[in-house]
Amino acid sequence: MTRTSVFTRYFEAPVAVHEPLFTLEPLAPQHNDLDYGAWQSSVEELQGIFGPGHEWPKAEYSKARNLEDLQRHYREFEQGEAYAYTLLSPDQGLCIGCVYIQPPLVHSYDTHVDFWFRNSHKHLEAPFMAWLKQWLASDWGLKTPAFPGRELSWQDYHQRRDKMADNPGA
Repeated sequence: MTRTSVFTRYFEAPVAVHEPLFTLEPLAPQHNDLDYGAWQSSVEELQGIFGPGHEWPKAEYSKARNLEDLQRHYREFEQGEAYAYTLLSPDQGLCIGCVYIQPPLVHSYDTHVDFWFRNSHKHLEAPFMAWLKQWLASDWGLKTPAFPGRELSWQDYHQRRDKMADNPGA
């Protein structure tokens, strides 16, 4: 039996995960104040987190624009196009980061994953990465996630993507 792709509206993505160090919830408009405060506290350190030349985050990015992004992320989640989660403190009173599970841009991977933590919680990156890999494999059936900028340089990832675009059947 073939598993339904996680990038369809028929896949039922987890909607809440409670772990000792964090809570994961789909990133939605109601998280705007917490999300905005989290990344605004760490703008300089987050520059380039989504690759060289990526425009996010910028200090002058407004809370209204952030809300538009959250609305888009939530629509994508509901439609099974991509899955953005907010990482909340265990008591859910503080956004400590976000994780984005997206379709892969390189066919040798089954997903493209980005995540970030606010400065005050960067110490959670390594344990979160280990947990995330296990969770993607066990709960999502994703065995070959790409973590560009972490386990794979952005340059290598883009070269692989470009090679695939030049040779779509390869």
